Amino acid sequence: MTPLLTLTKAISPLKGYLLATLIMTGISLVTALLTPLFLHTSLLMLFMAGIVFISAKTALGPAIYASALSFTIFNFFFTEPYYTLDITHRHDVATLVLFIFVSLITGNLASKMRLAIAESKQALERQHRFFSFSQKMTSAMNTGLVLDTLQQAFQHTLSSSFYLIEKNQQELVFTPSTPPSHSISLFETIWENPENSELIDGEVIALRTENKTRALIYVPSPLTEVQSAALQTFSNLAALALQRILLAEDLETSRRLSETEQLRSALLSSVSHDLRTPLSSIIGSASSLLEYQEKLSADDQQQLLLTVLDESQRLDRHIQNLLDMTRFGQGKVTLNRDWVDIRDIIASALYRLRDALDSCHLNISVQDNIPIIWVHGLLIEQALVNIIDNAARVTPADGDIDISVKLTTTCLDIDISDNGPGIADHEKVKIFDMFYSVTHGDSETKTGTGLGLAISKGMIAAHGGNIEVIDNSSGGTIMHITLPKHPVVYGPQE
Repeated sequence: MTPLLTLTKAISPLKGYLLATLIMTGISLVTALLTPLFLHTSLLMLFMAGIVFISAKTALGPAIYASALSFTIFNFFFTEPYYTLDITHRHDVATLVLFIFVSLITGNLASKMRLAIAESKQALERQHRFFSFSQKMTSAMNTGLVLDTLQQAFQHTLSSSFYLIEKNQQELVFTPSTPPSHSISLFETIWENPENSELIDGEVIALRTENKTRALIYVPSPLTEVQSAALQTFSNLAALALQRILLAEDLETSRRLSETEQLRSALLSSVSHDLRTPLSSIIGSASSLLEYQEKLSADDQQQLLLTVLDESQRLDRHIQNLLDMTRFGQGKVTLNRDWVDIRDIIASALYRLRDALDSCHLNISVQDNIPIIWVHGLLIEQALVNIIDNAARVTPADGDIDISVKLTTTCLDIDISDNGPGIADHEKVKIFDMFYSVTHGDSETKTGTGLGLAISKGMIAAHGGNIEVIDNSSGGTIMHITLPKHPVVYGPQE
């Protein structure tokens, strides 16, 4: 594991001195070869270049050693008298003194430059790690992912071990599973009040949100100032991410409570109005038959009985929608698939709506060679009943309702079109919301209870299909249904 906050490794001191010795020896050999061609004072630049190289690659100590070694070698081998440390010419004394002075300054500057470059690289690496960590914290969607990412950041930062401490059902949980040698009660005290971290050796970093401790990180070994600052930065970013996640969870809880309350209110409103209306018609017709049976003609009696039947069927459809809504809301829908002919499903749906469709002209077009489909027939039938019933309510008397079925390479397309007033663009998505009803005209009369299309979409979606609203070019609306086309599997042929 490579610690994040350790400077770029320089050559070890022993290797640095060895490298200085080898380089100075090599330069001495080269200088001996070049002495017949150049003045010996000019060749001091070779030694100066070697000192700068050693300073850049090692540390200040080897650089000073190289300067002293260069002075000694040049004095011993290349100044008169040769092979002694005596100096005959005064200008050689000045040259060597100036050389040792300049070489020490140059070596010191080169060493500092190396450290500055290493620190700059390390600072850029820290910034990159912090930026990458902040991006991960921004995209983290749960507490577990935040803590896992934080542990990875600590592992890259430290060369020593550490402990992540969480609380599960009032008990502290340590990662790794083996707790440190300290008393667990001491960590419980620090959990309640992180200021008590001074009671324990090492460093304890608390992740707190809303004045509550969410996790503790315990590092037994001492930390450098830079390491401590980096770990605190990681922890602060993680705490902000935890705060964001908790706020998002609170908002989601509030939203669900609000939606539940709205759904309850809408359901009560729907039950009180949409169940009472057909019941009132049934009660009125039945009571009229009982009280005035002898005074009513056969046609009037027949009409009242038809009213009872129509309103009973209407009531049955509404109750079925309420039941389906409850099942879909609780996720309790089970698809009992079977191979079914779409023609039979459409025929059954139209039979159930025969009275509602009396005033409309039906046009049915089913493409030849449509295969049977692998669906839950009753659910698809109910979805079609809801959509066709909605089309019948908005279509004027003697209007047209067209039903067409076509097969594409991937799916089965069912289009149900009407001649009604159409649906505004801003309502094309809302009509599939529970209890949302489109309004038409100045009177803003609702066209239904707002359950049918929402439930139909859920039924179609449960089969992997979709419903979308398309404007009818001749006026009105087209409900475009797509169902996946599954291959037909036949039994063994004889």
